[in-house]
Amino acid sequence: MRIRRPAWGNQFYPTDPDKARGMWEGFFERCEKPRIAEPIRAIQIPHAGWTYSGQAAAEAYKQLEDRNLNTVVMIGPQHHVPVRHMQVFPEGIWESPIGNLKVDDELAARFLEFNDAFEADIPAHAAEHSLEVQIPPLVMVLPDVKIVPILTAPYQPKHPRILSEALAEIVGTRLDVLVLISTDLYHGESYEACRTTDSRTIELVQAMDAKGLESALSNGSAAACGGDGLAALLYAAQKLGIKRAHLLAACNSNDVTGQRGGYVVGYSAFAFV
Repeated sequence: MRIRRPAWGNQFYPTDPDKARGMWEGFFERCEKPRIAEPIRAIQIPHAGWTYSGQAAAEAYKQLEDRNLNTVVMIGPQHHVPVRHMQVFPEGIWESPIGNLKVDDELAARFLEFNDAFEADIPAHAAEHSLEVQIPPLVMVLPDVKIVPILTAPYQPKHPRILSEALAEIVGTRLDVLVLISTDLYHGESYEACRTTDSRTIELVQAMDAKGLESALSNGSAAACGGDGLAALLYAAQKLGIKRAHLLAACNSNDVTGQRGGYVVGYSAFAFV
């Protein structure tokens, strides 16, 4: 059995189990959004270091507690390996300081069979953090859930549509399968540009405007490092039974640290019902 071991411990999050669990317990205690009554079909969460984006992510993860979910299809961007295909982790276990999650190999195989844009690629996952940082909070709220980890390649024009079609066919209206989109928003040196750009990105997601989001990402008026996955979700929304996007959190790293100036990254969290 393949084992995907953590690569970013003590950089993006603590490896000590008590410290890691304690961070999420604290985030969950500080969550403010009321419980969403409807079934949640998808969430969007950030993937920065927990100190910076953990509280925003917690607002989405908290909504998943005690829900009857069998599998989470996890989609995040590839930051480190210059591949041209979407990278599916086909089988095995993902380890974390808090607990481990098993890959849903049957559902993973369906993505691999769907289109040759998807390839089984375990090595490409080894150094990527966008999905790794999601395993511990998933273990906290859904300890028995299975996962299908998928990384999107540096932008390939056809991939958002292919991914959306795969989600529509493979996930469809199955209420026991959740789609998780891992993405941060603006990256850059301007706090004001971050606020302006993130506001546009969030506006388009709330409107579930897939074409508008792709266009805005292309011309720079919106920003999301996991934009392919986010656009794919919006394209597939109707066939996934999604009617609304609930904004749960919006902030940036300068807001969290209280500093202004220097490098800043934007975060959002959504639940799609």
